[in-house]
Parts: sequence; structure tokens; C-alpha cells
Amino acid sequence: MAKPVILTSGNKQYSFDATRIDRAKLYGVRKRLPLDANGQQCTKASLTLDGANLLLSGMTAQGYFNSEGSPISRQEMVGLDAQDNLVEQIPSTLGLPQKLEGPVGASEVLDLDVESFFYLEPLEVEKDLLTELKSGTVYKFSFNYSSGLEMETAYLVANEDGVFAVVGSIAPGVWVEEAAVYVPLDGEDTDAEDLDFEAL
Repeated sequence: MAKPVILTSGNKQYSFDATRIDRAKLYGVRKRLPLDANGQQCTKASLTLDGANLLLSGMTAQGYFNSEGSPISRQEMVGLDAQDNLVEQIPSTLGLPQKLEGPVGASEVLDLDVESFFYLEPLEVEKDLLTELKSGTVYKFSFNYSSGLEMETAYLVANEDGVFAVVGSIAPGVWVEEAAVYVPLDGEDTDAEDLDFEAL
């Protein structure tokens, strides 16, 4: 069983059991199974380009190689930033207390590039927080389900069905009012894309 999500606010601590939500859990899974003339399930296979070998499922895999062509394991791989500096691995936050920030504006969630959703089953949570969340209050906290090169942000929300974490990376966009008029940037060639409809 995975470690819990632990959140702190002041001198209070809350813990939740986290379950990842995916499309299969929400809607179920339908799978088409090809059958032969005898009703037996068919197995997918591929021929090599020369037609000499038959490749069944599980007989191929992806690998990583260095510039000399030697294979390397994922444990040997490291992350680099845009300046080729080494990026340290960030551990999972499960089981480690994370500061609960907020309340934040609900519209802030719109700036999130969502990666995943989690259902949070309250383990040790006071009723005042649950009541606050179900009334529409939103909090945020740092969250990594597993170790990685970036720390993700999670927003804590709730409705009548339970408590949820919306997880992703902050990617703020520039909002434009409906009545705003587009003004070209200085030096932008506005004639380059003009079409001569009379010539068509």
C-alpha cells in the first residue's frame, strides 16, 4: 500500500490515502478480441523486413544507447537543464508532510497543465477542512507521486463525491478580454499573409 498524502497547515496535520483516477476506472474498459474460425483468440505478430523471423508480443523492447552504441540502463541516466547542468532527482512526496497553501482563487486552477487526478480518502482530517473544501474553497500543495526531475503542483478540491487532487505543472496563459482589439507587434509584417482574393 502506498504511503499517504500528508498535508500541514499551521499546527494541524491532515493525511489522505491517494488513488489515481484514470479513464478506465471511470468508464470501464472495452476490448475487441479477434477470434479464428474455431473461436480461439488470435495472437498479434509481426514479420521482420526480410520475412525470416516472426515476432510475437513481448519479443521486442526499447533500449537506450550511448554515442558508442553501448546499452545503458535507466539508473545511469541523468537529467540536464537547458544549460546542460545536472538536474537533481526530486523524491516522491508521499509520506512526507507538505505545506498546504491558500485558500487560493478557483481560477488559479485554470493555469495548470493537468497531468493526473487523484481521489483522496481522508484518514486523519478534521471536519472543518472537509466542510471548507465542499463549500468551494481551494488549496494547493507540492506533490510528486513518484520521484522525478520536476516538482508538480496539486490543487485540493472537493464536491459531494469526495476530495480530489488535480495535479500538474503551472503554465499560466495570457487572457484576452472579449472586446480587445489585436495590435500587431512593432516590426511585424502585416502584409506578408494578406491574400489577394481577386486573383483566386
